[in-house]
Amino acid sequence: MSTAALPLSSRQATTYAYFVLAMLTLLNLLNYIDRYIFSALVPYIKADTGYTDAQLGLIGSAFTWVYTLCSPLFGYFGDRYHRGCLIAVGVFVWSLATAGAGLARSLWQLLVARAAVGVGEANYATIAPSLLADYFPKARRGLAMSIFQATIPIGAAAGFVLGGYLGAPDMFGWRYALLIVGVPGLLAALTMFFIREPQRGVMDEPLAPPTQALPGEPSQPKEVGWLEGYWQLLVNRGYLLTCLGYAGVTFALGALVFWAPEWMKADKGLSEKEANLVLGICAVVGGTLGSLIGGLLGDALNRRLRGVRGYFLVCAVSAGLASVPMFIALVATTPLVYQVCTFITLLLVYLGNGPANTLVVSLVAPNLRTTATGLLVVAIHVFGDGISLALVGWISTHLRELAQAGQSPPAFVVTLATLCGLSPAAQTLSVALLLMPVALVVAGLLYGLGTITPEATRDNPASPA
Repeated sequence: MSTAALPLSSRQATTYAYFVLAMLTLLNLLNYIDRYIFSALVPYIKADTGYTDAQLGLIGSAFTWVYTLCSPLFGYFGDRYHRGCLIAVGVFVWSLATAGAGLARSLWQLLVARAAVGVGEANYATIAPSLLADYFPKARRGLAMSIFQATIPIGAAAGFVLGGYLGAPDMFGWRYALLIVGVPGLLAALTMFFIREPQRGVMDEPLAPPTQALPGEPSQPKEVGWLEGYWQLLVNRGYLLTCLGYAGVTFALGALVFWAPEWMKADKGLSEKEANLVLGICAVVGGTLGSLIGGLLGDALNRRLRGVRGYFLVCAVSAGLASVPMFIALVATTPLVYQVCTFITLLLVYLGNGPANTLVVSLVAPNLRTTATGLLVVAIHVFGDGISLALVGWISTHLRELAQAGQSPPAFVVTLATLCGLSPAAQTLSVALLLMPVALVVAGLLYGLGTITPEATRDNPASPA
């Protein structure tokens, strides 16, 4: 057999790689069911315990901040230790914590349980993408990531449905609902202990015989220190633009999904049940289709363009285009128009989800992939929905208070609302949400700039220039 290095095009995903993808996708589905079922159970928990909105909001914040702050820590571990075992521990922790929340007898016990869910899910979210990157070659990586990410809208919707059904007092109640959804993860976690650990970067580097390393390319990437790793990420322009673009999309998507039921109810006249049904259908169908199409499109473009510009283009175009139907949905008065536009918005936003995650693991060195994913999680929540959810609520409340006091909003707000056919006094959420199409345009521009960075145009972006 020749000892010459095999070209990257010879890299093929094995049957075992697709088994790993199936397992990680199933776990991601459980991940988002366990994450969102709590939101669906809030009315039942409130009625049973008497906890206030502020107390329940504190529990939600505990999950978000623990999840965000733990992500870099698990990124560090994931670049140094067996990823299958780390994932198994993470899945076990979040599943046990989900079930344990059903046994909580005080506010603080419930808060600690949900915070522990954040720890386990931070572990999984940062490590799983890097494992997929080492099982799939660049030509198939986008599709693999998109299949993995497609479970986000499905899992979120399933969490709301299961929570609403199982948690009802005439069914099992909220405590048993949490116990029921926590058990499958405890069983699934066991399988991850036996997942084989692939060589880091094996699908990026030219293949050399086991006993012969290529000049200048060791068989295993050199381990770097924490600070050195972060410095390498911060000077990587392609990676930084990906994080900022992703944060812009999360800024818009997080606010839309969180406020859409109230927006459709208060500004569009739908009932609470109708609003949740419309949003659920748009998220599941649009989100799933968008994720799968985005992966296929990203891989197809990337085969024709040098480096990872194909993925950048999908992200840039999808984010920029999504701003149009989102704007129309906010200003439209016909139910069919704003509902269809909401569907198209979610489809386009999720179109870039898989390619964006593919960029994160493809633009950095193999030994920094989970660190890069952990830093991404911090960026998208601190600069994304961590700001937009509260900002939209504050703007809407402020406009409503001004109207109740008989005062006018700032002139530019009145002018903007008038041009859009909105009332700053009666349609406060629609006016506040006008920031979201702007965020999508900015995200599209940031992704577009990514196409001209040196990292995006290399044949192997994960390697030094």
